Amino acid sequence: MEQRSIQALVVTPDPLLVASFTNACRELGIEVRATIGGDAARDALARERYEAVLLDFDNLPDTLAMVTSIRQSPSNRHAFILSVATEEDHRQQALSQDISLLLQRPLDDRELCRVLHGAYGLIVRLRRRYFRCAAEVPVLLIHGDSFADCKCTTMNLSSGGVGLRVPSPLQPGEEVQLILFLQGTDIIVRTTGTVIWDDKHGKSGISFKCTSHEYQAELDAWLDAHFHLPGAEDVPLQEVRS
Repeated sequence: MEQRSIQALVVTPDPLLVASFTNACRELGIEVRATIGGDAARDALARERYEAVLLDFDNLPDTLAMVTSIRQSPSNRHAFILSVATEEDHRQQALSQDISLLLQRPLDDRELCRVLHGAYGLIVRLRRRYFRCAAEVPVLLIHGDSFADCKCTTMNLSSGGVGLRVPSPLQPGEEVQLILFLQGTDIIVRTTGTVIWDDKHGKSGISFKCTSHEYQAELDAWLDAHFHLPGAEDVPLQEVRS
């Protein structure tokens, strides 16, 4: 299964910040796109999905509006937001927007790498929870009322939801059970779910919850195998002073 790499957007007019952030992200296999802000940044958010966004509070006049744009974006509202905020008023602005990871100038490349390694685990968990892994996984779908079952295949899969190819339409709001047969393993995962949408042309979306903590752990571990970089450790998020 080929998985789309994690994408990050850095919004700044500072080419040195772009270079430092890009180099640090390269170690983690994160692809970076840069924009100077304003309409160009909003266009980037409208066109693409990003797992992380770095905002330069020191040099951008509209950072609060940019945070609002991110959190109102259907594709990017769960993105992990980092900031560079050196002056006290800029730090307070960032903190008022619940941005917990603050970087300050002058930036040290080694410290930036360390911070990104620490944040990577959280970025991966957010991606696993909200963004779907493109995968074709066999599924047995059991209708809640009739207990009739049918064989389906996933189009995409996350920790709590799935897009399915189905042989016949499902009804939004319908309660179902799913048994997932995870690729490359002999693991099955049992879930209960609710049909969120159905296009009447063989595709449905289902929000689900695993029926036990063990099943959830196995699903998360399988997703992590595609999302997580070995050796990237989770550390508490913090305000970083170089």
